[in-house]
Amino acid sequence: MHHITTLTVAGFFFLLAACSSRASKTSAERVNEFFIAQVDSLNYTIGWFADHGDSTSVEKLRKSFTKARSHYKKIESLIVFYFPEENERINGPALQRAEEYDDKVILPTGFQVIEEELYADTVQREALQQHVLALKAILNNLKYTVRSNSLSDANVFEAIRLEVLTMMSLGISGFDSPISFQSIPEAKSSLQGIETILACYEPADESAQKLHSVFSGAYQYLTQHTDFNAFDRATFIRKYLNPLSETLYIYQQELKIPNNRWVSAMKMDRPTFFSKDLFDTDFFSPAYNRDLKPEAAVLGKMLFFDPVLSGNHTRSCASCHSPAKAFSDGQTRSMAFDSHQHVLRNAPTLVNSVYQKSQFWDQRVHFIEDQVTAVVTNPQEMHGDMDASAKLIAANKEYAALFKKAFGESVVINQRSIQTSLAAYIRTLSGLNARFDQYMRGEGAMLTEDELAGFNLFMGKGKCATCHFMPLFNGSVPPQYFETESEVLGVPAKADTINANIDSDAGKLNTYNRALHKFAFKTPTLRNAALTAPYMHNGVYKTLEEVIDFYNRGGGAGIGAVVPNQTLPADKLNLTRKEQQQIIAFIHTLTDTTGMTRIPAALPAYSTE
Repeated sequence: MHHITTLTVAGFFFLLAACSSRASKTSAERVNEFFIAQVDSLNYTIGWFADHGDSTSVEKLRKSFTKARSHYKKIESLIVFYFPEENERINGPALQRAEEYDDKVILPTGFQVIEEELYADTVQREALQQHVLALKAILNNLKYTVRSNSLSDANVFEAIRLEVLTMMSLGISGFDSPISFQSIPEAKSSLQGIETILACYEPADESAQKLHSVFSGAYQYLTQHTDFNAFDRATFIRKYLNPLSETLYIYQQELKIPNNRWVSAMKMDRPTFFSKDLFDTDFFSPAYNRDLKPEAAVLGKMLFFDPVLSGNHTRSCASCHSPAKAFSDGQTRSMAFDSHQHVLRNAPTLVNSVYQKSQFWDQRVHFIEDQVTAVVTNPQEMHGDMDASAKLIAANKEYAALFKKAFGESVVINQRSIQTSLAAYIRTLSGLNARFDQYMRGEGAMLTEDELAGFNLFMGKGKCATCHFMPLFNGSVPPQYFETESEVLGVPAKADTINANIDSDAGKLNTYNRALHKFAFKTPTLRNAALTAPYMHNGVYKTLEEVIDFYNRGGGAGIGAVVPNQTLPADKLNLTRKEQQQIIAFIHTLTDTTGMTRIPAALPAYSTE
């Protein structure tokens, strides 16, 4: 028997009025009341689902599911911010996961698993009931956890501002509603949640009017445009979500609510998620290498182009990461050190590589510093000796002076200071000012009809954005960017769309020895993809047309390869030729290597004595 209070039943509407009144409680306490009430309502709805799952029609169960999702979306901002691990269990992808350093396989739970069962051609009631009961247990625990939690104004505003990013990157892309396609109506619930939370704060007339206008316009737009595939995401983001983000930022300043001081992926003193210099490289860097002087990157650039780090002093980092090709090399797989063989995998772009929580295709290291050492010392790549190179560099007067400018008079030129400076340079390779970004910021840059159509296809029907998350368009998961994802795509050994065989490279399995990681590779950025052919970890596809065709057919499983653990849905996307070309046209708008292509005029000379 489920008990429900009047407050829980009235939930949203009661608290909208309560938050608008000036009670004796603080704003954060009123937000917490709303949070608790919505968790109770969510708990009750799933409880009803569990009690009636065996006897109620599928249509009624789907309505109950939709209602529960609406309750969740209204407080998604707070759950994601305060309880990210619980959120993963409530609304994570319906895929098994394996921890990199643990043999345990984590089974999926929550809404997306239930959705798969509930919207299947034939509903298996027993399996559905098990998943509902699992979610009920998770929510019951959350109900009590929320009651022992206290909110702060800074956290609340950070949470609702990040919810705008969640909406535009995960919500309207269909990431968390991949089967029932409820993403557009659920955006209304997300906005209602933000609006209710804001009502718990003292109104500032000018911002309140702006917010009212933005909310009203957004609700109207969502009501008038309900088709998932046809939804104009570019217009919705530019006209409503960006103004909402900016007005929330202004409102927070008017209320004199400070931003949190901890290092996060994004600088919250920027008004929108397309603002210049939004992402904080310190978040993606080891704590011991933050706040370096600019001179460290200047030094690192010299070392990047200097073959002194290689075993025979003929190969530099730039040999496989050319500025002219967005710091890739245009090869299927780079030439190995012996100039006869090839390395194992394709050389990816280094531009925006900082905005990831792991490096290499198999994600075997977390930081660029470790990647530098691994590449320099790899016999197939640079076959270098960091200690030997350090001695040569230390004996060079020009380098000695550069190291002192970067790290101080007491600097020791060794492996650590070399890798630190190289990593500092690579972190300057940030290309987030493409024509697409300028368009989204309203700076005058225009996109053609085909480019805009391509963006909307990328975010919708093409499902590209469910793995390449906007605005970084890589596998780093918004809104908090704690994780960079990998996927099993079933990439073939040859560019064959008939009787394809999967490439033999086992990917992450070789590094972590977890069965679920077989053939898994990190999701790379699509920024500058127009410059970085060929594609995939093995360089199997020479053109973007071939890549889009591969996805359109359903990945490896769709072209005949045997990939039992493929994480990419094997369903055909049914993109027309024109739609495929429009997606490619959009990808071209993500090109930005501004200020990165100039190479050093000269390198420090070494004595021949």
